[in-house]
Amino acid sequence: MTQPKPVSGRDPAPEDDPPAAPQPAQPLPFTPPKGAAPQTPSGQQASQPIQFTPARTPAPGPQTPAAPQPPAAPAAAQAPLVVKRKRRLSRFVMLVVVPLVALALGFGWWLSSGRFVSTDNAYVGADKSLITPQVTGAIVAVHVVEGQKVKVGDPLFDIDPKPYEIALALAKGKLEAAKVEFANLKSTYASNIDQIKMGEDAVQVRQADFDRKNNLAISRSGTVADRDTSMAALIQAKQLLEFVRQQQDTVKVKLGGGANTSIGQFPDFMQAQAAVDDAERNLRNAKVLAPIDGVATQVPSIELGRVAAAGQPVFAVVANTGLWVDANPKESDLTYVHAGLPATVSVDTFPGREWKGTVCSIAPGTGAQFAILPPQNASGNWVKVVQRIPLRFCFDPKEDTTGLRAGMSAYVTVDTGRVRTLAGTLEGLKQWVVGYVDTLLGARNAVIR
Repeated sequence: MTQPKPVSGRDPAPEDDPPAAPQPAQPLPFTPPKGAAPQTPSGQQASQPIQFTPARTPAPGPQTPAAPQPPAAPAAAQAPLVVKRKRRLSRFVMLVVVPLVALALGFGWWLSSGRFVSTDNAYVGADKSLITPQVTGAIVAVHVVEGQKVKVGDPLFDIDPKPYEIALALAKGKLEAAKVEFANLKSTYASNIDQIKMGEDAVQVRQADFDRKNNLAISRSGTVADRDTSMAALIQAKQLLEFVRQQQDTVKVKLGGGANTSIGQFPDFMQAQAAVDDAERNLRNAKVLAPIDGVATQVPSIELGRVAAAGQPVFAVVANTGLWVDANPKESDLTYVHAGLPATVSVDTFPGREWKGTVCSIAPGTGAQFAILPPQNASGNWVKVVQRIPLRFCFDPKEDTTGLRAGMSAYVTVDTGRVRTLAGTLEGLKQWVVGYVDTLLGARNAVIR
């Protein structure tokens, strides 16, 4: 009984395909013995075990031409690989659909990306007041500690007031002396008026006596000696009158204008009053007060007994209200930015939180223009660097800025309100193409000429 051939696991080859080329039989290193059982149709061996013995290699001898091998049976033709329809669809999606969707999403993102201008080169700012004593003296008392909140007018520390109390007493003494001097000048002025009147009368009497004796001397009824004596008395009376008038002018100048001058216009009184005011001011400045509302910092640098020099900062007070943010965007980002635009700020210390506000102002120049050593671009090798222009963000009055500190890193986003459109993009592309073509035509004409 003939056994059926085993069925191959591959799909049968089409009838129109050519058969595969025959392959030469390869010798096996082991040959089964004669009593080996054949395989079953199902590809499994029989129950009897098969033993393999190594093939014997013939001894070397004279080489004889090998007998022609019978042609091996043609192997079954291998079936071609068939690309499934599902795989073709996935390739179409990956190579066509996905790039188109990515391009559309990118173009949509580009259309909406021109509205907002943002920068992370921004920092929180606040008013900072350096506490600088106006007078020199030893520190005798400190009224604040590090981190203490203070209000305007709260005492911070005291300087020894004794020297300034003495200076105030001395200035007040000079003021009283000026008042006395003013009263004396007033009295002298009134006395000089009477003396001038008496001197004028004396001159008139001496003049009449001189005229009478002169007439007598001319008529030879009197002596020349009497006339000379009368002339000397007249001259003396005139000199005395002139001296009193000069004194009156001096008194008038010292009074600062005349008898009707008030003490407030008396120069010595004004000078003494200014000395008193300066001494009182120095005494008041011996108590250093807070100039702004804020938080005291660097207080440990104050030491009792230390001599604080006038004009030298001792510590600082940083305001905790009225904060702002100074941002430094690139110059190319400020095309559509102006004061008054709405903006938002986020601070690294408080992730996920935003503060609303507006753009208060934009600096009139770049930061490099206000540097100690501004760049000199006209000398040496020049490398273009994108400049940054400072702008200030002001918080909305309703926003709570509690917790913000001066110098914190911030992220500012300005809403310019500008939206890119497809029509505008196409128009810009058209202008670019026209300009590029004009440039090529101009270059071509220049080459032809």
